[in-house]
Amino acid sequence: MKKIISILVFSVVVFSAAAQKKKVAVVSFYADKVIDLSAVDPSVNFIAQNTEMSNDPNFNLSEPLQEFFDQFFASYVDEFDFELIPQEQVLSLPEYQNYKPRLGDTKNIGGQANYIAVDGYKVIPNYGSGYEIKKLKPIAEALGADAVMIVRLNYRFNKTGIGKLGYYSIQAVVNVDLFSKDNKSIFQFHELAGSKKKAVMVGGIPVMSSEKILPMCKDATIELIEDMNKKIDRLAKKANRKLK
Repeated sequence: MKKIISILVFSVVVFSAAAQKKKVAVVSFYADKVIDLSAVDPSVNFIAQNTEMSNDPNFNLSEPLQEFFDQFFASYVDEFDFELIPQEQVLSLPEYQNYKPRLGDTKNIGGQANYIAVDGYKVIPNYGSGYEIKKLKPIAEALGADAVMIVRLNYRFNKTGIGKLGYYSIQAVVNVDLFSKDNKSIFQFHELAGSKKKAVMVGGIPVMSSEKILPMCKDATIELIEDMNKKIDRLAKKANRKLK
């Protein structure tokens, strides 16, 4: 009899724990097409070159973004102690489809979109005053989500050497932000990794061409995935504590 009672108690505890899992919806997964120049030379001329490259159809970040997205959903989310609302449920929600985020139509000085999102997702900022997060509450409620997650990739130059001499590489940076449906920040995380590939600077600045920069972005993303593979356990434990 005691054995039966113990089994019943254990079953109730397990069922209660499962029932109490928080529900999270990933509402944005995107990359910034304009590379951060602050570590190299944020001059007007260089900014113009950077913008021109971001407008180039050959500078397509969709491949590294998709690779990180696939790894994120295949491996990383399983480490979190929450129930992830299925992607198709989020993307097919009428409230989500009709939502027009503030950065959705943002253009750079070349008239092109500043961002590229994984197919179906909206570009929603994970920084600033939280204005967009407030607007997401109806979507979270319609999904039955306790929290929403935004994942953003961006790239920046990393310079080694002195003055006009030296090399440069690209760093890939991921930002993961978790917000409650009531606009409260639950968890913020960022991680970066640098490309193994490097190039020589000309006159103290990188050569701004898709042929030079895109392979470095892809390489940096691979390094970021490998780095995240080592740190996801620690990241998940921290997020799980904050989400309870």
